[in-house]
Amino acid sequence: MQLVSAILLSCLSFQNTFVPAYRQATDVVIIPIEGVVDTITAQSFKRRLSAIGEADALVIELNTPGGDLMSTLEICYEIKNNAPQNTIAWINPHAFSAGTIIALACREIVVATGSAFGDAAPVSATGQAIPATERAKIESPILAEVVDSARRNHYDENLVESFVSVGIELWLLENQKNGAHICVNEFEYESIFDSKPPKEFSPIGVVNTTKNPTLNPLFEALSNVTPTLDTDEPAWDPEFAQQLPSSRIKLGPKDALDWKLVKQIVPSDRLLTLKPSDGIRYGLVSGTIDNTQELKDWLGAKSIQTLTTNWSEKLVSVLISWPVRLALISLFLICIVVEFATGGAGLFGLGATASMALLIGAPWIAGLAQWWDVILVVSGLLLLAAEILIIPGTGFAGFAGAASLFAGMIGSFISGDFTSSLGQAQLLTGLITIIGGCFIAMIALWLILKHVNSTPTIRHLVLQNQLPRNIDKRRSTITKGKLGIAHTDLRPSGKIQVDNIIYDAVTTGNWITQGSNIRIMQTGMTIEVEKIES
Repeated sequence: MQLVSAILLSCLSFQNTFVPAYRQATDVVIIPIEGVVDTITAQSFKRRLSAIGEADALVIELNTPGGDLMSTLEICYEIKNNAPQNTIAWINPHAFSAGTIIALACREIVVATGSAFGDAAPVSATGQAIPATERAKIESPILAEVVDSARRNHYDENLVESFVSVGIELWLLENQKNGAHICVNEFEYESIFDSKPPKEFSPIGVVNTTKNPTLNPLFEALSNVTPTLDTDEPAWDPEFAQQLPSSRIKLGPKDALDWKLVKQIVPSDRLLTLKPSDGIRYGLVSGTIDNTQELKDWLGAKSIQTLTTNWSEKLVSVLISWPVRLALISLFLICIVVEFATGGAGLFGLGATASMALLIGAPWIAGLAQWWDVILVVSGLLLLAAEILIIPGTGFAGFAGAASLFAGMIGSFISGDFTSSLGQAQLLTGLITIIGGCFIAMIALWLILKHVNSTPTIRHLVLQNQLPRNIDKRRSTITKGKLGIAHTDLRPSGKIQVDNIIYDAVTTGNWITQGSNIRIMQTGMTIEVEKIES
């Protein structure tokens, strides 16, 4: 009796720990993808994927609300072409939009308890409706990607399409002989059962039947928008973009007795979003995993290693965020104005240089800024320097420099085609950020100038503490042609000393170093001086 019990326990233990050969792994690497998917995410994923070594299984842990389309497609490409065949998506706890597309690229999907995924339709970052033609062009590569993933990994093609496109109605059928499931649309249902499928969902909005009773409110809104793209260009059919043939069975009237209706999966006025139980029922989810120990047991692994993002990727991700870029733009403008207005010793010039280097350098490293963005910024700075130092007063060089500088800064916000919805949203973000930075800089400069004589720290920074107390702002005591000396460097602004009185002044030509002899060339609102060559 004891021997029988031991054998039964052994059999049960073996059954609980059995792992299919295609899933079995010894060394497992986890690559987490958290937060918004962007170009930094894609670059970080490639780096970590190349560092997995001899691991025989890769787990992509997903917790993301979505993100950039091109970055998502780059990650999917890496999964399908450079990742181990035994690659599993672990949705822990949510993977919407881009996260769902990435999960479908993996051989298997497991989820945490209470998780959710789906809702992968393209949206406009500006909150405006996407015109119908443009929506179709944006959806086509996404549909092609998810259908390819479905064919590779044996997911239901109709089901994955309902993650992406509104208007796809699906019903779940079950084979009464073997328990298999399949998702069919309204046309397939009618061809099998010769009747309309039941509608089990309440509509989100009221449909205007006077126009087209088959369209839901969202589709009517889209259909009434004039397309912004060339309508003569043929639409891209995802079916023709596939390299793998479809393995999906085709059902007809002869199959009516073998299949029965289980439920309606998704109506035409919403996108598919799944919880664990439905994901398992529809064949998308292989199991529920809540921690790494369960994951280790599920794979039969001996070791699990997690590869996280490194400090430089985290730093660049912070630097390209709009609040940080707003602060850098403000700091650059403040430093550059104070440097030239006070004839400082270079501290503010160094701050301006560092701010601009971070403002353009971080997007360059992240792959957002293009070479022309950097050229425009450098050209703008050179033209502004020429206007101030070489040909002051012309105005043209200064205007062209300012335009180039701001165009380069705005360009660093745009990662792709600025005519696309994403590009226009990035353009708007860049404009708002730069205008906001200028506004903040003006307020800060006003506060600095207002308190420059009352705050010791500010006086020290702008070198006011080096000046004697007999500063006279009355310009009537100084006349054209009078001689004096440069009390500070004039670059081009600074201080001059005439008859033991200190005045604010600007140079009419090149910079004038401290101690040089000068001549008054112009008085009035601004005192202009030139250097007397000895």
